Amino acid sequence: MSDANDATIRDELRRLFAAEDEVLADARRRAADLDPPDPEEGSLLAWLAAGLGRTGVPPEAVEVGAAGGVTALWLLAGLPADGAVTSIEAAADAHARASEAVEVAGRGDRVRAILGAPAEVLPRLADARYGLCLLQVPPGQHLGLLPDALRLLAPGGTLVARGVLRRGEHGAAAARFLAALAGDERLRATVLQQHDGVLLATLR
Repeated sequence: MSDANDATIRDELRRLFAAEDEVLADARRRAADLDPPDPEEGSLLAWLAAGLGRTGVPPEAVEVGAAGGVTALWLLAGLPADGAVTSIEAAADAHARASEAVEVAGRGDRVRAILGAPAEVLPRLADARYGLCLLQVPPGQHLGLLPDALRLLAPGGTLVARGVLRRGEHGAAAARFLAALAGDERLRATVLQQHDGVLLATLR
């Protein structure tokens, strides 16, 4: 199949299942250097968020790393009307861009944006409050944040970690993170190989 045909199929699938409005597409363009998800990965986040609340799991999500506000907007697209996102970002510029994106989209009232190091902010958040926890920091940080990420999840909640199959300097740390999850009897986990690896784990 030619590259042109591949692109045509991709564009049609995006139109049908991962359509972005103008505000979201613009936010993704402006956050290009912050590793925002592509529309397909964003649609997956919205699909996961859509199950919160209906299944008895709290309709709240927490993200570690803001990705320019793109992931918060996708999560809100799936969450019920009473759902909210807590967004933690360590870099001031990235925090500002994410806050601007959600304000432009008219969703600022549903996002609690916190500027601070995740290792300092996460311990202050309440136990079992969230139905979904999204880790989108360098893979080398995943393992250190894992205990708090699991503590924040309510039973039945979902842990999502982006970029767990990236190669390079964080490869060994990513492998230790995946091994820790695979060996944790509290979790049912799988890894999607697309998008540099997406870890999905449900807390029993």
